[in-house]
Amino acid sequence: MYVATITIYLVIIVAIGVYFRRYISGVEDFALAGRSLGLPVLVGTLFASYIGGATVVGWTGSFYAMGAAWWFSGIGGVLGIVFATVVMAERSRKLRQFTVPDLLAIRYDNSTRYVSAVMIIIGDIAIVTVQILAIAGILTTFTDLTRVPAMVIGVVAFTLISLFGGMKGVAFTDSLQALLIFGGLLAGVILLFNNHGGFGILGADTPDGYFQPFTNTDGLGAFNMAIAVFGTTAVSQAIIFNRVFSARDERVAKKALTLLIPLALAGYCMVALLGWGGQAVLGPDVLPDDVFATVVTELMPAVVGALLLATVAAAIVTSTNSILLSASINLTRDLYRQLIRRDASTIELRKVGQAAVVVFALLSFGLAVAMPDIVTAVVFAYTMYAAALLVPLYAGYLWRGATAAAGTASVVTGGGTALIWYQLDDPLGLPPMVPALVLSLAVMVVVSAFTRKPSEQQLSVFDA
Repeated sequence: MYVATITIYLVIIVAIGVYFRRYISGVEDFALAGRSLGLPVLVGTLFASYIGGATVVGWTGSFYAMGAAWWFSGIGGVLGIVFATVVMAERSRKLRQFTVPDLLAIRYDNSTRYVSAVMIIIGDIAIVTVQILAIAGILTTFTDLTRVPAMVIGVVAFTLISLFGGMKGVAFTDSLQALLIFGGLLAGVILLFNNHGGFGILGADTPDGYFQPFTNTDGLGAFNMAIAVFGTTAVSQAIIFNRVFSARDERVAKKALTLLIPLALAGYCMVALLGWGGQAVLGPDVLPDDVFATVVTELMPAVVGALLLATVAAAIVTSTNSILLSASINLTRDLYRQLIRRDASTIELRKVGQAAVVVFALLSFGLAVAMPDIVTAVVFAYTMYAAALLVPLYAGYLWRGATAAAGTASVVTGGGTALIWYQLDDPLGLPPMVPALVLSLAVMVVVSAFTRKPSEQQLSVFDA
């Protein structure tokens, strides 16, 4: 049942994505769905990207292992959505841009655009590599496939939807995914607790201190978890800003992000309950990466378990489509058009973007084959890009005194500090994100004090 359900569901998702090729003409259709997404579809694609396959599988294991302590990551994630909603949602949609480097370029200059675009592309390729390993893990566990053929299936699925369906295909498949993820998680939680004695009995079987927030971490560790997820969420082009740019108008963009806040909290709660139920019923000896699969196969009816696994597998596919689109539009808009062909037509840019999807998918596949233990390095790469972009993006749109030179210096300082801190093996017990943000902010303030003030054109973004 598991093999058939996963296979059929993946085929349906890919077919829907490919169907939308008929709606793609220029680069705006390909990258941003022609800026036409209404509220229901926009909310659906935001939720499916945010509470996607990697979150469901990874965070179930994290809640299983760390209990209440892992909620600090959830709090950081929700605060990141709130920050993006309040500060950037309406303004960035009104500016009618394509990418986060676009926003940095109109507030600072093209030097900031180039370095931030490279950061995002590196981070996105790294995350696609993790997604390939994730889909391969599911397929090899529940089918007779070996690792490399399973990765090939994942890469083909990722590439086809992004290549042919663009953002419209991604958004529509995401909306279907959102309903199934939410419904599947809710049904799974209800059945898990109903079939194993309810909250009272499972609570009695939970390890001591499981519900105490500082049992498995201290204050610094809690801050580390929260700030890492906050930073990544608040600057995430693939999850947040591509959707905002694709909204029908700025009001729809802000409403969708506002609705995402309670939906994300509900998703985190259901994932946390699955992790708690797994800890109480299965005991402490399951590897965190295996918890979700073990819960759905051993503790749930086969029909519900198969549906949840299929939904998660397809959610990994659709989330990865968003990341591939993010990287491809950075290449076309922020590098190709700026440095190679300024007069490129929208059709040419769309073709370059589609070619970039294929190239980036192949690069990620090569990394996944050559470096199966790449997860730590990949997560670091994404953290580095968040550390590089958080301060210059939000300081630029909250503070009129931020200068162009300070914007570029802040990007380089944030990313560079994260890299150096990682190479030094986290001195003082701090993760790279913390010193990177502190120094990035300090450079932003100091350089702004001694360099040319922003022009009226650069400050016009505040009028938006």
